[in-house]
Amino acid sequence: MNDPKVTRRQVLALGGLTLGVGAITVAGLGGTAWADSAAAEVELVPVGASPVVVLPGAGVQPAAFPRQLAVQVQHAGADLPAGTEVAVTYDPRLYSPLPAAVATVGDRRLRTTSAITTDARTTLVTCTVTLTETVAAGGDPVVVVGTAYPVLYPRDLVIGPADATAAVGRENVKPSGRRSLQPRRPSTFGGAATPWGLEVSGVWSRYEWANGKRWYYYPAQVTLQSVGPGPVPEAVSFSIALDPQVVRDVRVTTARLNHKAHDAGVRLLSHTLTASLFETRWSTRVKLKSGDRLDLGLEVRTRRPTSDLRTIKHPLVGLIGMGNHITQRRTGRNSMSRTDSVGE
Repeated sequence: MNDPKVTRRQVLALGGLTLGVGAITVAGLGGTAWADSAAAEVELVPVGASPVVVLPGAGVQPAAFPRQLAVQVQHAGADLPAGTEVAVTYDPRLYSPLPAAVATVGDRRLRTTSAITTDARTTLVTCTVTLTETVAAGGDPVVVVGTAYPVLYPRDLVIGPADATAAVGRENVKPSGRRSLQPRRPSTFGGAATPWGLEVSGVWSRYEWANGKRWYYYPAQVTLQSVGPGPVPEAVSFSIALDPQVVRDVRVTTARLNHKAHDAGVRLLSHTLTASLFETRWSTRVKLKSGDRLDLGLEVRTRRPTSDLRTIKHPLVGLIGMGNHITQRRTGRNSMSRTDSVGE
């Protein structure tokens, strides 16, 4: 079906997707609807930009999946008749369907209808897109039905992810010859590995002035929790960004590992001070194992603003320098902040 919310800019973007290198030939498309193109081959070419990482579990190599559920239908030398169907099947744990599937030729959106069904046995979802207009030879439509979404902890380890596949056929005839849309697995994804993850949380303090009518939140404790199942490969480092109009200094005064006093080797890496930002960056010697918790107590020295704060740099604590690890889990909690300070 056509979706009026899909803009021309989106159509242009969808029409300009980068094609993958694998071409899939689908033969045997005979019948009345294909009478004028019975001799022509129809090829499904996977659309591949940068693949996304899927972590199937501990001791398994990270898998590569297409970022978008998209395929180009190439039909050299013959028209694609109205009624042509493209069926894309995918794992709903990894992909979210578009409000309506989109088919484009160049920057033009084709007239289509689409329907989504779920296999009760496999739980896999199939989006079937039907072209309701003829596509002339030389115009190879790109069909897009969905996109990968970031699966957050604890659902980010997807055991046994199913390949995305596509098939093409005639209207009211079940498409056959389903082929994989999986991209080549980049060598940078590495071999078998154990995923790991970190969550940042903490305790906030509130500094008040103007008889309690103005206030600012700052961190009093930073907590770093390893969610496993593997150990964190790098020593934990983090930054604290605050408003210099309210905060004059920050120090890490205590460290506790799994609720016991610990020499964490906390070291100040850098100190940045401008009119609108006071940022400190810190490192530790601690590589957290699965389930470990590191609590760092802070001493924050404040200053009383002399007037209302027209702008506020809200507090932000976040991980830094943890590397770009393929096996890092998506906890959705790599930082913490508050936006409810009141300065005027």
